[in-house]
Amino acid sequence: MGGKRKEFTQEEINYIVGNWGKESPHSMKQKFGCTWYAVCKVAESQGLELPKNKDWTNEEVEMLKKLADKYHYTEIAQIMNKTENAIYLKARRLGITLIQDRRKWTEEEENMLADLWGTKTIEYIAKTMRRTVFSLKVKAVRMKLGPMIRNNYDMITVSDIIDLLNVSRDRIINTWIKLGLKLKQTKLTENMAYYTISWIDLMNFLENNQNEWDSRNVEINMLGPETEWLQAKRKRDALENPLWYRKWTEEEIVQTENLFKSGKNYEEIASTINRSEWAVANCLRNRGYSYMLPQYWKGRELKFLRENYSDMTYAEIAEILGRSEAAVSFKAGQMGYQKKKK
Repeated sequence: MGGKRKEFTQEEINYIVGNWGKESPHSMKQKFGCTWYAVCKVAESQGLELPKNKDWTNEEVEMLKKLADKYHYTEIAQIMNKTENAIYLKARRLGITLIQDRRKWTEEEENMLADLWGTKTIEYIAKTMRRTVFSLKVKAVRMKLGPMIRNNYDMITVSDIIDLLNVSRDRIINTWIKLGLKLKQTKLTENMAYYTISWIDLMNFLENNQNEWDSRNVEINMLGPETEWLQAKRKRDALENPLWYRKWTEEEIVQTENLFKSGKNYEEIASTINRSEWAVANCLRNRGYSYMLPQYWKGRELKFLRENYSDMTYAEIAEILGRSEAAVSFKAGQMGYQKKKK
């Protein structure tokens, strides 16, 4: 679950410097496959001014202080319905240390976790080690320190489910709730709330809806001791992907088309939307994309689009680059440019 720290190439650094203020950090983080925080650290190291954040209420400030020790800053942004930019900048001004990177565990940290596990509350350990509660549960299972749920802490968030099962938030909120997933609303303040579920309720849902998730995305024993039904599911999933025959939602179809137009191949699209490559190919074929192969955008094409965006129409740019007008419009939007097609 922990990812490697992003190492930026000189070309990427030059891109951030050259496009700072023209393209949003959010767009850049998607382009480079990293966090918003990582992009801003590069900009800051190059002497660039960070974006300004909007006014915060006293209630929101107190909530940020309460959540900072428990959740990764991207999760805090989702819970408080704010941007990662706003969370990071406000925490910095208040002197709050956020849990920023899902970093690799060191030997020293593993020894500390082993010493504290079972003797201190999981909340205390998380605060001491600057880790999320969920990451400690995961590490404890991998180190075979004992059950995943301990110290009366058996509630997990939607973000935890995403990390654990490698499924999308959209599927959990829009599909699984309709199938009976018992999410509980936890109110933080009068105007803010987020969703959690008990470990028992989640396991019951997974057992009763086995075709909704793929056990190959879950490490052995990550769901606790492997019961008979889970062992049987692993054997079935090894032979046939349980998600192949799921009905496509309109949101999934639109997302698939947009990813394809942006230059993603079938494998990348399948990984993003949690479908098989065969299912992606079949969906695109049914939408009229037969025998079309996605074209990756080359550096010189991006440079041409950036330099001529203001003076040329999408149709003119598309003709010169040998691409469709829709593809040019989509890529321009990804780069932070907004202009109506002419």
